[in-house]
Amino acid sequence: MPPIGPGRRAHGRAPHEAPVVVRLLAHVPAWARAGGSAAAAGRVLLLFGGAVVILGALCLGVDGHGLRVLAAMSGAMLALVCVSLRVRWHRDGWGTLAFPLALLLALGAVGLTTTGIASAFVGLIPLCFVYAGLFHPGRAALALLPAACGAYVAMASTLDGKAVVRLVIYAVTWWGTAQVIALATAYQRDVRRRLRTDARTDLLTSLANRRDLEERLTRAVAGDCVVIADLDHFKRVNDSRGHAAGDAVLERFGHVLHEHLRRRDYAARYGGEEFVLILPRTEPVQALNMLRALRAEWAEEGTGVTFSAGIALITDGAPAGSALAAADIALYRAKQAGRDRFRIATEGLAAARRPGAGPQAPGVRDHSSDRPGGRRDQHAGC
Repeated sequence: MPPIGPGRRAHGRAPHEAPVVVRLLAHVPAWARAGGSAAAAGRVLLLFGGAVVILGALCLGVDGHGLRVLAAMSGAMLALVCVSLRVRWHRDGWGTLAFPLALLLALGAVGLTTTGIASAFVGLIPLCFVYAGLFHPGRAALALLPAACGAYVAMASTLDGKAVVRLVIYAVTWWGTAQVIALATAYQRDVRRRLRTDARTDLLTSLANRRDLEERLTRAVAGDCVVIADLDHFKRVNDSRGHAAGDAVLERFGHVLHEHLRRRDYAARYGGEEFVLILPRTEPVQALNMLRALRAEWAEEGTGVTFSAGIALITDGAPAGSALAAADIALYRAKQAGRDRFRIATEGLAAARRPGAGPQAPGVRDHSSDRPGGRRDQHAGC
């Protein structure tokens, strides 16, 4: 059964980021990391390439014309870096390939406009494919090959048969480098994703665990419903049938939750036999009807175990933490009332429906019809 937790309900794809590079980029100033790690690494690639060309040319000796060409190239690359700070980059897009392409075009321009020094910078070309492998799928290297080959031809001192053979060897090596790095990076991302999922998933029920719940509660907003469900007399199951039977009941309840909830809903094992549900954009009465349907579905499992639940609405005056506490009180009232029933916490509910109203006294709404027999509850909530 796939987990309802972080792996199942994550929005969007994970960004193509290499964890090692991300740690290195942590030392880059915050303003330079605008647009994500791929954009930040692209800026570093351009600045590094430009610095190597300028310093190398000065060491090798360059005439006035060549110096002007290099200065113009460096200015253009610096301007591109500045412009990139204003661009809204898509983390999963291929737009950041503009950085290695710009460096390849600059190297080609150096080869076409200078003499005697351009071939010394052929070693910068593989860096473009390393970048592509770190932040893009392996096939992205194909988009760089024409520009890389053109830059090599422009930088080569002579272009004979041996130079063509060398270019073919280089091109295959560049492409292969990008593939290896892309595969290694994808594997590393997959391992991190699995470790994160395992760390935030309850192994028995395959629902999210308490650690993941705490993070999910921080993203809950006003209008969401929080539900705490607790299996009734669960200790009796462990005492009479054994802990293996109790684990089987918990596992089956998690499965029923997984199958019953909507895709946007969230479920976590809170601890022991308690479960927390977060139902986005859901009124308490809608949550109550969902629990009734869940109870009917759970009864078909034939475990003989019922559950009680408390419901609370998240409002501006009652954030997620307060709603969770209110739902816990409502659950306690449901247990007091005889179990196998549900209660809605009224704290903050009336205020949410009447924004001008003053603070409401904490309480629990009594729903006598939530019991299958329809009997009125003699133990009304506060």
